[in-house]
Amino acid sequence: MKKFISVMLLGALSPLSFAQSNGQEAVACIGRVVPGARIAKLAAPAPNGQAVIEAVAVKKGEYVEAGSVVATVQGIEKAKASLDRAEKTLAAAKTASAIRLQQQKNLIADMEGSFAQTRKVLDEKDPPRREREEMEFEQESLARKISQAKGMLPLVEANEKAVIAADEAGVEEARKHYEEFFVRTPISGEVVEINVNPGEAVGMEGVCEIADTRTMFVEAEVYVSDIAKVKVGDTAEIFSDAIGGGKHMGKVEQISGYVKTNRMFSTDPSDYSNLKVVIAKIRLDKPEQFKNYIGSQVNVRILVK
Repeated sequence: MKKFISVMLLGALSPLSFAQSNGQEAVACIGRVVPGARIAKLAAPAPNGQAVIEAVAVKKGEYVEAGSVVATVQGIEKAKASLDRAEKTLAAAKTASAIRLQQQKNLIADMEGSFAQTRKVLDEKDPPRREREEMEFEQESLARKISQAKGMLPLVEANEKAVIAADEAGVEEARKHYEEFFVRTPISGEVVEINVNPGEAVGMEGVCEIADTRTMFVEAEVYVSDIAKVKVGDTAEIFSDAIGGGKHMGKVEQISGYVKTNRMFSTDPSDYSNLKVVIAKIRLDKPEQFKNYIGSQVNVRILVK
């Protein structure tokens, strides 16, 4: 008697998983509408310990590119002032550094000019012996000073570079801190929901929801017993009363490489709720018809060869 009941239950599943569509064999299953990419809960940085929104930079229904600013967090004005101060400090340091370098070069040029002028006098005017000896002694002293000043020049340049590098690091640190107050989207897509207003703390639902509605898919749960019949490129028919009825078309673009328990449930009381399934991802031919139905359940028939 137990064996007879088992056979009856398994037999009840066959019409659900394998059907006919216009005389062509089809695998029947249930699916869920999903966008090409989705951020369901866009988080916000909390550089001050709690993320409180200063301003929302987008509107519901707006399309945003990856990296675009969605919102800013309170404390951004103070962070911007710190960045401005660091940039001004860097600019002043560069000016002072340039002055010090030029002063060192000018010192060398002045001494070399004096040395050349004295050398010219010694060569052209032939001063008395005593005067010549004094001038040559001064030349030797000046030559040493020129050599020392030239030796110092690379050290001065290195020191100035170090000073500038330290201030540049300060600017970079201030800029990174400033960037922490921006909420940016990691994907391109449509803003389908905004969950927070200016002045409110960001909750578990995140700042907003963004979805790439330019490409829409159905994630169909195909029974393991039927997945071998399904191939990438197969045509799929999608049905849903929520989308006005009728038949919508798509193609199987990807088949998952692992098996899992089904998440959606058939309305047929004879169907099991813990069947093993494989996800077949179906790209919809007309994504604009589905962009407002993300997450909705649909019926699917995959036409198999």
